[in-house]
Amino acid sequence: MSSLENAYALLIGVGADLPASVRDAAAIAALLSNPEIAGYKKENIHLLTEEQATRDRILNAFDDLIDKVDENASVILFYSGHGGTYSDNDIIELEQGGKNLKSDHENQSHYYWVPNDFDPKNYRTTWLLATELKEKLQKLQTRRLILMLDCCHAEGMTKAGPDISKSTLKERLKNPEDMMHKIDDGRGMSILSSCRAEELSWIIPKDAPHSLFTKCLLEVLQGTHRDDFNEEYVRMTDVINHIMRKVPEIKSIQRPFVTLQMYDDFILSKNTNKNEPITQVADLNAVPSMSKETDAEIVTSFRENHGVNAALFIHGFSGQAHESFGVIPKLLAQDSQMDGWDLFPIGFSENFTPEMGHDIWASPLDLQKLADNIVSSFRYKFENYKRVALIGHSLGGLAVQQAILEMSPEERERISHVIFMGTPHKGLQINSNNSIEKRASDYDRQGSLITKLRQDWSQAFEERMPFKLANAIGTQDATITIDTAFGVFDPSNDILIEGDHFSMVQPEDTHHDGYQLIIKTLTDSQFAIQYTNKEEINLLLGNYDAVVRELWPDRMELGAKGVRNLLFALEGLDRLDDAIELAENKVEESESLHLFGLLAGRVKRRYLQTMKDADGDLSFKLYKKAYDMAVAENNNDQQYFLAINLAFLSLIHEEYRSMMQKYATLSRKLAQQDPFDSIWKAATIAESSMYLADFEAAKEQYAIAAADAGVREKISMHTNAYLAYTTLKQTTDDEFVRFLKRTFLS
Repeated sequence: MSSLENAYALLIGVGADLPASVRDAAAIAALLSNPEIAGYKKENIHLLTEEQATRDRILNAFDDLIDKVDENASVILFYSGHGGTYSDNDIIELEQGGKNLKSDHENQSHYYWVPNDFDPKNYRTTWLLATELKEKLQKLQTRRLILMLDCCHAEGMTKAGPDISKSTLKERLKNPEDMMHKIDDGRGMSILSSCRAEELSWIIPKDAPHSLFTKCLLEVLQGTHRDDFNEEYVRMTDVINHIMRKVPEIKSIQRPFVTLQMYDDFILSKNTNKNEPITQVADLNAVPSMSKETDAEIVTSFRENHGVNAALFIHGFSGQAHESFGVIPKLLAQDSQMDGWDLFPIGFSENFTPEMGHDIWASPLDLQKLADNIVSSFRYKFENYKRVALIGHSLGGLAVQQAILEMSPEERERISHVIFMGTPHKGLQINSNNSIEKRASDYDRQGSLITKLRQDWSQAFEERMPFKLANAIGTQDATITIDTAFGVFDPSNDILIEGDHFSMVQPEDTHHDGYQLIIKTLTDSQFAIQYTNKEEINLLLGNYDAVVRELWPDRMELGAKGVRNLLFALEGLDRLDDAIELAENKVEESESLHLFGLLAGRVKRRYLQTMKDADGDLSFKLYKKAYDMAVAENNNDQQYFLAINLAFLSLIHEEYRSMMQKYATLSRKLAQQDPFDSIWKAATIAESSMYLADFEAAKEQYAIAAADAGVREKISMHTNAYLAYTTLKQTTDDEFVRFLKRTFLS
């Protein structure tokens, strides 16, 4: 095999306390330069080991690649050595004595390589930051790149390391996944790490010349990894699949990790195990490409405005991430109901070929790769989002479930919605004579994959799921049927929509069932439906999620203000029963005026949803008890607040207008006597004026209240006003109704 004219490599083995890193880099260099195996030109290979693996030499090697590499070239980047991590506050402590530390939200983590000449006392001039690496990578004209990281060596972990301080800055890199996300330039570069977060890269046996990761890499580059490997060339996916499968087979606690957005499945070497004459290749471009559209852009986001809500679209294995959902993401981005949501695809690019090809079915290894990427992206790439929705199609839905099960209970609380579309939750009844089903044998209903998934899910969510869930299949789906997909979750979550396995996620317009399912699931909170400024409501819902995560675990120890905030947050997230139960428990502990009022309000909300007389009776009773307590305590502002709610219930529930007028008169008089202006004083005067047929005064005071009210307050005011007015006047469309909508809902 003659040299590949347009193939390059930068191979770094830092050495020092990691002698295996030098041997690893040198062995890869020897293999790539061997004309019978890979045939890279020696002048196209940068090998930096020991004293040569300095910061300056590494950066210079990158600059040389930037000068030489064109858009058709391929580049292998290999780094074996230590990595480090630090936070903004680590540097502030070191350089400013800990003054003006950042908040936890602002305190970002950063990553760096540790070159051979790294000096802890002069870290700024001797480390190699991930941001610097990303800048160099972005300057390379080619997108045919693979970066291999072996940064978490078990060897050397107990030896003296490059400590910078007693802070976390001294720590060896324990999180290669986050570093990968920081380096990834979004152009389709594949990044392969020797292990995942909190894992180590092993040498087995201890006296072996190479790390386990490099040993497997050398095997596949020579084509000796499989007896049945008959391809002429070793490509990117061959390398990735072998390493991902073989390493954990040998050492189960080391699991490599790979990004899935591959620009091109380019060749890396020749299969020396193939008993055919060696093809003479003068140029990389002469090698047949496995990729269909290598000029296509890699899409890593549909919309990214750095908000608080993110919707992740996880596709199956029959297409590529950004195309599987058709125009759904585009339509969502144009829909004002989704203002405040960022939209991202997750999954295999078209040029990253799964082991079973682009098919509905996939190997368990590829399913695990997808699940790993969901978890990793959720933890690191999307760590700043307060709410994350996961939408999985086909086997992507199973990957979503595997990913959720790998998350901690605290992480799961950040998930707001989960939508499954055409997902075989229960597996298949495999017929060994059916060739299609034989391909899906790993998904046998009685097989280990499905059985374990269902057991683990049931155990994890035995009490409750912290997210809203929808589970849909297409009415014409011949592959994923009711028997395959339904009967796992609560029946109320199972939904039939128009379409087959693919058309269910390929709409032509917004009237499509699949689109409507997604938009309604993501926005169906009753709190959100009524409010037309969707961005504000979505951002507010994101804050309510954060409130619940913070306060719910210690709910019985909360003070009055904490209970109030938690009750409003639960109500805003449609967890009204939880709110009522909490308020009832708190009332039993302390029969305070404040708690009775809060409980009365939550029961009233439920009454307005269900119109059950029992809730109406209970709410009126609680408001009356609270009102009597306010009178006894001479609490004027609580008296008029409680009286106006008694007026409301007298009209809506008791249907007793004279009692309504009695409480309305009392409420308006008390509110007008309040020396301090507030939104609730104005709203009370407005509502009581409406009950007394003084509609101009009602308009004036409602306008004053709305000017300073937040979303929750506006919706609460509108709920009472609209229902009361339409009951009094027996009309749902006149000038006053339109005034209420303009004032509170736009």
